[in-house]
Amino acid sequence: MTAIQSIAVWVFVMVRASGLVMTMPVFSGNQVPRSLKVALGVMMATLAAPLLPAMDVKTDSLWWLIQVIFIELTAGVVMGFVCRFAFFALDVTGTLIANDLGLTMATVLNPGTNASSPITATLLYWLGVVTFFGLDMHHWILAFFIRTYSVLPIGAAHGSEELMRNALAHTSWILSAGIQVAAPIMAVAFLVTWVFSMLGRAVPQMNVFSESMPVRVLAGLFVFAMSMRFIGDFTANYMRRIPDDFVRIAQILGTTTTKP
Repeated sequence: MTAIQSIAVWVFVMVRASGLVMTMPVFSGNQVPRSLKVALGVMMATLAAPLLPAMDVKTDSLWWLIQVIFIELTAGVVMGFVCRFAFFALDVTGTLIANDLGLTMATVLNPGTNASSPITATLLYWLGVVTFFGLDMHHWILAFFIRTYSVLPIGAAHGSEELMRNALAHTSWILSAGIQVAAPIMAVAFLVTWVFSMLGRAVPQMNVFSESMPVRVLAGLFVFAMSMRFIGDFTANYMRRIPDDFVRIAQILGTTTTKP
């Protein structure tokens, strides 16, 4: 490759890396300075570009360059979005827990969504962040980012039916996983409500709502604290799958569907 082609390849890699940083967990939040996001994209491109095989780049076609830049940016955004599914599941879990415990009014800023979220959802977000860095996922993503070029060459990404099926499968998993993780707290809240409803039938003078709310909150928070080990193990198990899902999405993006 000529010097101009090498620079073009570096730019393409930086665009894909920038798209990844824009949507991947932790680094895409507003709490991360834009200059740091740009620096991460430049660093990833500098590390990955020399390791790529030689390729023919049409530097004489401006339209082709613009098209490839758009394709690479979209591919990076899609791959980064896949890394966020575990955090989406934690957000659903925290919201379900807050709804059952009556903590929906206790909201704080969630850096993952850049919006106000129930305090339980924000707490689980930070649990996900600690697990993400504790498992060294940021380094694994960098290593597997370089591997994606073996299954998704520059400018080869395209949409397909398989990509939509994969995205829908992950989306449906978010709700089911959130319900599974929040199930113990939801069960305790239901049990407390049922017990007090029976007491309300036995003692009509009792104000069931005001009497049951403190008990439901305390019992739910106790079970929530006891379940943190289970939630942490669940989060870690799924996050270990992120690099493989990362490459799988790149493979789907680069697969050419042949029509019969």
